[in-house]
Amino acid sequence: MTATTPKDPQFRRLLEIDTEVEGVKAAFETAIAEVTAHPEIDGSAEKRLTEVGRRLSALKPQLEAADLSFEQKATLYAAMVDITNAMNAAPDDLDRFEAALIGIERVRHVIRDALDEFVGGASADRRRLLEEIERSLPGVKQADLAKLLDVDPRTVRRWSSEPGEAEHRLQLVAHLVAILRHAWTPKGIVGWFQRPRRDLNGERPIDLLADPASERSLLTAARSSRNQYAT
Repeated sequence: MTATTPKDPQFRRLLEIDTEVEGVKAAFETAIAEVTAHPEIDGSAEKRLTEVGRRLSALKPQLEAADLSFEQKATLYAAMVDITNAMNAAPDDLDRFEAALIGIERVRHVIRDALDEFVGGASADRRRLLEEIERSLPGVKQADLAKLLDVDPRTVRRWSSEPGEAEHRLQLVAHLVAILRHAWTPKGIVGWFQRPRRDLNGERPIDLLADPASERSLLTAARSSRNQYAT
């Protein structure tokens, strides 16, 4: 996360959702501990679990409105279905608590990933996106950055000083760098774009940046690479 992104309304909204999901998880863990330690107590613990479910349901409109990728939305939907099924299971089925907790944790991971990948949202212009990229790639030559963006180095220098509507390739490179920065060094990130990848049918990411149909595959490959090498 950068020093500039918290000012963005989309980023703040994601932070608020993250805080609420974290609170839901903590309340759920407390309720589970009470139920499993004292299964003979009255229905107060069940009422607390129901309240946790209500809080999570209240978050659904915010989650659906969040600026998330197709894959992240799909993961969220599946997790919410699992949580709902667990909450509606038989009261004596203690496994439902673990299933619901796993679902809540999946929701939490999606929001954390969205925060990690955030690069300015809809309000970002080319100068801001370029600042984000350069902040994530210290020491990388401007000529190498120009190759990624498929522009002349002089254009990169101009973008650095002039705000303007961001080109799609710049938006995509900024997003990919934001994903990869959590697992790779700056040199490693630049190298990632240059190496053929099996999950891209042997193509190099840099050769697919201009193809709109390849955008989802590129983002999936970057997330897979991050998850594979992140510690």
